[in-house]
Amino acid sequence: MNRAIKLIAFVVAGIIILAVAAALILPKVIDPNNYRDDISKLVYDNTGLTLTIDGPIGWSVFPWLGLSLEQVNVKGADNTELAKLGTAEVSVKLLPLLSKKVEMQTAKLVGLELNLVKDKSGKGNWEVPKKTGTQPTATEETTVATPEGTTESAPLELDIANVTVEGLVIRYDDKSTGKTYLVDQAGLETGAVRNNVPFDFNLKARIKSSEPDLTLMTGISGVLKFNLKEGAYDLKDLKISVNPAVADLVKESAETLQIVGDLNVQQKPLMIKGHLDVTQFNPGKLLKEIKIQLPPMADPKAMTQMAFKSSFNTDGKSFSAEKLDLTLDNFNIDGFFKIADLEKQNMTFQFKGNDLNLDRYLPPATDQKTTNEEKAADKTEGVQSTEPPAVASGPAKEPSATKKELPLIPEDALRPLNIKGSLELASLTVAKLTFNKPTVKLTALNGRQEIKLASGFYEGSIDLDGKLDVRKKGDPKIQTTADLKGINLHALAQPIPALKSIEGKVNADMNLTTNGQLQSVLTRNLNGKVDFKLDKGAFTQANFDKMVCEGIAKIRKKDLQKKDWGNTTQFTNLGGSFTVRNGVASNKDLTAALTNLNLKGDGDINLVKQTLDYHVGLNISGNRAPDSDPACQVNEDYAEVTWPVRCQGKLGQQECGIDTERLADTIASLAKQEVKKRLEKEIEKKAGPLKDALKGLFK
Repeated sequence: MNRAIKLIAFVVAGIIILAVAAALILPKVIDPNNYRDDISKLVYDNTGLTLTIDGPIGWSVFPWLGLSLEQVNVKGADNTELAKLGTAEVSVKLLPLLSKKVEMQTAKLVGLELNLVKDKSGKGNWEVPKKTGTQPTATEETTVATPEGTTESAPLELDIANVTVEGLVIRYDDKSTGKTYLVDQAGLETGAVRNNVPFDFNLKARIKSSEPDLTLMTGISGVLKFNLKEGAYDLKDLKISVNPAVADLVKESAETLQIVGDLNVQQKPLMIKGHLDVTQFNPGKLLKEIKIQLPPMADPKAMTQMAFKSSFNTDGKSFSAEKLDLTLDNFNIDGFFKIADLEKQNMTFQFKGNDLNLDRYLPPATDQKTTNEEKAADKTEGVQSTEPPAVASGPAKEPSATKKELPLIPEDALRPLNIKGSLELASLTVAKLTFNKPTVKLTALNGRQEIKLASGFYEGSIDLDGKLDVRKKGDPKIQTTADLKGINLHALAQPIPALKSIEGKVNADMNLTTNGQLQSVLTRNLNGKVDFKLDKGAFTQANFDKMVCEGIAKIRKKDLQKKDWGNTTQFTNLGGSFTVRNGVASNKDLTAALTNLNLKGDGDINLVKQTLDYHVGLNISGNRAPDSDPACQVNEDYAEVTWPVRCQGKLGQQECGIDTERLADTIASLAKQEVKKRLEKEIEKKAGPLKDALKGLFK
């Protein structure tokens, strides 16, 4: 027995001695440089790529299986240079490989350059036909028995002292588009890479693009921990930085976009979760440095501060961002965003924010000098015709306008949306209109969108329901219904000067429809109805008492003596409705009770031309005209006479005065009334007891 043990011991010792001797002798006896042609042929037969090794090949066997290469070149299609490598060094411990454990002393690449070229037909120089040959034999996986008796691959374990990549260059040239990209000054450094042990990594690179003409300095760093057996990866202290490489920055550095956060990835079942934050930066400055010119904005401080925070998770089938927080200048909004099914893209969201003023980001107001042609056009349009405005017989078509209009509705982006969500703000300012505590609810499905807005609005409230149908390409349809209550027109006239001629609190209901893509077409296709009522208001740019007196004085051929009439006419209530047809709003039932008069009105507001032509009929209430001027001190004979007034001109610049055309009817009515009065007097004189009976014949 002892002799057998000794024999085995001698055999093992002999094998070890032979292995050590082989590790020491083989590298000296077998020169890998003699196999350059065989290596090149193997690569060519299996990939079609031509590989040459112009530098020395070094190797070692024990205890480290090491390989070093220098001056490696690879040629692709048409014998173009595809890649070249300065040096590569890899050394792996031999014995741990038997148990699928990789203990690597170092992994180093220096001077790796890739030249990727796509020709005008779209074919890349890396796309070469594979040559017939023997595929390399796959190594058999080491297996271990599981408790259930099945087998599975033993997990690979890594132990790498460090990984270094220096001088990495990637060039991409697309001849079919003329675009080129370059990645250079690139390098990677890591700490010791081991299973389930955190290690640092730092990747840097410069990226250049021809279209757009852009150069960026980028960096990615963090602490990575992985467990290959469990398929888990944990990334902490992630930092991604991007800043333009601007040569002419002398006094200040380039603006940096920086993303920080943590990520956790589980492979089976798939689960990715973490948080990514964009630290505060100046978006306007960054865009300027990367040669993206923002349009001028009303507020010079707009787009100067931005930050973003997020927490999210996904299993590959759904996505949930439980927290999204965006800060833009002094506006902040936060909430959540979810996609229940990534394939169907059904999204839900809910956000809350503070005061949002969109007007800050609109072009600034400018005082441009009007050209002679524009002045002449304005003068021509200002001449009011006595004929009623023409109304188109059908919906407007997209015009071939000389001034190019841009489509207002992004149909292609809206059509596939599947969304349900809400937004609440402390206030919203848009087009100089301010909404107080607005709540917006949005739904979108199958090319149909609906927005519901409930908000305080200039001391009153507004409830609006807007529907948009983009199923028919090029012809979106819009329907709007709204209920306005107690809105102060005096306050609303500040953002809408066209309303400055009237005061009061308005209640209104509207139902409007339109279709089209351009603003001019949407206006021409506007149809619907608006009902309104105002309580305790005033006409601020017209004194109707004066107009009635002017009419009476004109008939009596007298001049008004009073000079200071003022420009306001009070009323207790005013109401009516507008029917909108192809951009022209017509009214025939305006009524109002003034201090001394009753008012009735009819006319048109042409929204296409932005003009107004409106007729007002005034009746003296009571039995006397307004007690304001001796020239119009008349008796009850004028009580039921209609005194016509006409308002016309550009919206917000209209002028009102006696309607000379309709005044003829008033004069005829007065003449008729005078004849009637004289006949009655004659009857009283001559008829005696029969006067009451005969008087009735003339009524």
